[in-house]
Amino acid sequence: MRELRIGEDVLAPDGERLGSVERLVIDPTAHLVTHIVVDGRVLGLGRVRDAGPDGLVADVDRDAMARLPEVHSELLGTPGEAWSPPPGYRLQNFLSFAEAIVGQGPYVPPVQADLDLSAVHEITPSSPVWSGKRRLGEVADVVTDDSGALIDFVLDRGFLHRRVRVPAGRVVEVIGNNVHVDLTEEEVADLPPEDVGSRTP
Repeated sequence: MRELRIGEDVLAPDGERLGSVERLVIDPTAHLVTHIVVDGRVLGLGRVRDAGPDGLVADVDRDAMARLPEVHSELLGTPGEAWSPPPGYRLQNFLSFAEAIVGQGPYVPPVQADLDLSAVHEITPSSPVWSGKRRLGEVADVVTDDSGALIDFVLDRGFLHRRVRVPAGRVVEVIGNNVHVDLTEEEVADLPPEDVGSRTP
């Protein structure tokens, strides 16, 4: 386990400084730090590793960082009244994507993280799909290979739109069950319809 520090540097694989840790994103239900906020963007812990005294190294460069989801109120909330910051931290250092279960005492969010763990978030039917701060629709179906790795998912944009298949390579981050993709409106319109490439039983 490693303590994550507000203000510590986050570097690209080539050593370029991407920014610093601004906030920690907490899943209070699992009592885990799941993401960090760097330069206003949400970066999953599965994408960073310890760089010793230099801070953290991410697996993204500056261009890929710009495609990560931005922090916004529909995605992440501020700590609830029952939260109490750990020593050396302020409540403003934290964001939450799920409401903390209020027990007998205050909820103290974690600041320790296991950087070797893979992401605990998953794409499921009805997961909201976002591009930047724009909600595109929701996941209607998920297609995986035999190992459980994502191949693609079906995006349901609502009654007036056709369902389309979104390839795994267009997913930039999953926060809780919120899926963030790197797609413009025009690119979504050009995606193959749901029945193309679907598995046959």
